[in-house]
Amino acid sequence: MTLDRYGHLFPDRLDEVAEAMDAARVKATAAADEGDSARTAE
Repeated sequence: MTLDRYGHLFPDRLDEVAEAMDAARVKATAAADEGDSARTAE
């Protein structure tokens, strides 16, 4: 999601949107890192 395209949907909550997007990124990155660790341990 790009805020330049959809930011008008959340004009008063951009900080919350950014925090939620960052939390999702951190979760996805952690899951990917765990998968990489499992593959390299074999």
